Amino acid sequence: MSEDDLLALAQLHDPVRRALYEFVVARAGAGRAEAAEAAGVSRTLAAHHLDRLVEAGLLESGFQAPVRKGPGSGRPAKVYRRAAGSAR
Repeated sequence: MSEDDLLALAQLHDPVRRALYEFVVARAGAGRAEAAEAAGVSRTLAAHHLDRLVEAGLLESGFQAPVRKGPGSGRPAKVYRRAAGSAR
């Protein structure tokens, strides 16, 4: 196991970060709001931890277009999924 792998896994030491990671992996992808609700934290705090997991290479992020199209439909939601090749 490389030093980078160990540093990435160390990110899961935080209980909130681990709960968010496990939720996203179990759901095969999730948005910030639903992950925050599942972990019992604010959406802002969840976004911070989810983005840290992306930086560590454990999750990948992307955008999902809103279901409703046209004016007032909002911007695409940021969603997360397990990164290819990351440990489960």
